[in-house]
Amino acid sequence: MNTRHRAAAAAGATLLVIYIATLAPSVTLWDSGEFLASIHSLGIPHPPGTPLYVIVANVWTMIVAPVTGFAYSVNLLSAVCTALGCAVLAGLLARWTGDGIAAYAGAVCAGLMSSLWLSANETEVYASAFLVSCILLWIGNRAGETGESRWLLAGGYVAGLAFSLHLTALLSAPAALYLVVSRRAPRDFARRIPGMVLTFAIGASAVLFLIVRARHDPAVNQGNPSTWPALTDVIMRRQYAPAAPWPRQAPWFLQLGNLFEYADWQVALGLSPHPPPTWWRTPVSMVFGLLGLAGCLEHRRLNRRSWRALVILFVTTTLGVLVYLNLKAGPSYGAGFLPAHAPHEARERDYFFALGFVCWGLWAGFGAARTAAGLSRGNPARQRALAFAGALVALVPAALNWGAVNRRAEPGASEARNIATHILDTAPPHAVVLSNGDNTTYPVWYLQEVERRRRDVTLVVVPLLPASWYRAELARRNALLDSAFLGRWQGAKQVVAGICRRAAAQGRPVAPADTGYNFPSQCDIR
Repeated sequence: MNTRHRAAAAAGATLLVIYIATLAPSVTLWDSGEFLASIHSLGIPHPPGTPLYVIVANVWTMIVAPVTGFAYSVNLLSAVCTALGCAVLAGLLARWTGDGIAAYAGAVCAGLMSSLWLSANETEVYASAFLVSCILLWIGNRAGETGESRWLLAGGYVAGLAFSLHLTALLSAPAALYLVVSRRAPRDFARRIPGMVLTFAIGASAVLFLIVRARHDPAVNQGNPSTWPALTDVIMRRQYAPAAPWPRQAPWFLQLGNLFEYADWQVALGLSPHPPPTWWRTPVSMVFGLLGLAGCLEHRRLNRRSWRALVILFVTTTLGVLVYLNLKAGPSYGAGFLPAHAPHEARERDYFFALGFVCWGLWAGFGAARTAAGLSRGNPARQRALAFAGALVALVPAALNWGAVNRRAEPGASEARNIATHILDTAPPHAVVLSNGDNTTYPVWYLQEVERRRRDVTLVVVPLLPASWYRAELARRNALLDSAFLGRWQGAKQVVAGICRRAAAQGRPVAPADTGYNFPSQCDIR
């Protein structure tokens, strides 16, 4: 086993042990319950539908779930994908720089960034998207080093798979393309483009699963992409009315500040889990920022080509994502200087920038090992020992983040399941339960679909009511809306009142999932 293979194997194994040690035992909050229900039913989660993730995870559970249990097995898939992705990065960095110890340190530090770690120990599509991003970099590097056209065709195919998995998997494409053209791109590169387009189309054809499966109306069928226009709507995420790059939803300085807030959470979140900068956490972030700068400069000295590729990746996945997504302020950002009515995102969006933080971690760990080794000159044995000491510094975020990212610890380990259990256990028989958010919806979907609990209860997701496909689903499956509500949107209060009337006609009680929800007066909630 050569240096790069040893670095890759060691980094992947180290991180896999850490991820498993902090792995969620069951369903978690936010998207996890929806994905688990979708994977179990071969269904369609929220746009863009992530069809390849659902298919691969479903096959994975057939193999692993009989041993570990369903939810745990899908959580484990996230851990394996993230560890493999970091192993690929370790192998690449060792190949580029010739320093296996520093490459190991960089990959481990990258894998310990909190935003990546928090996707590695629960059911989340971003973990598999991260692995595909890393594979694209590896293929781009091979294409550039060898000049062989087969790698271009492979890159087109994997990019197509990335498209059918999740668009974030394509964030590494600009850096991968630079690796292709910066060294020994095939002389007939232009002639190979049709072949790349063809292999991309083959990989992307997995999106056709959406239209085929939607026509069978699975338990989770978000967007109901059973027609070509509906399929396009799901893929383009039109349900969410994505913001255009202009006008900005928040001032530039605020969006940049929010990005720095998220950066401050990456290496020592367990020291102080509160969002604003603190004297406990922020100085550690600054130290690792300096290590990242040192690693960046050392990488540049050793291999300009790969350094430029990582710079492209870093800029694409930080400033590029910031410009493209045009996010509102995060829920925790702006306290004290933003007006009370300022728009905010529904949840923190640090995970969108995870690949950028991975670049930082890669350089920080690399910088720690190289800086430590540089303290000794002319003594290889001592340099090697110091490099190992530097690699231990790269492992420090494991301890400093642990308390904030450990999904095995209670009460967080059981929080989502307890919420869903309470909603279902307190619901009257055959109740219609009105839910007003993801965390009172998706865990319930998991319990009903995967664990088959209280399937007599119908959960109505009020924020989805403006979507015509969802109103049609309630009418089709549960007869909870009449045809008058299936066309023009009449407003949430009117539609909920219509649901209450139909429920009463069926002799079904209506109950709230969230005690803070204000029901219209037409609902007789007892």
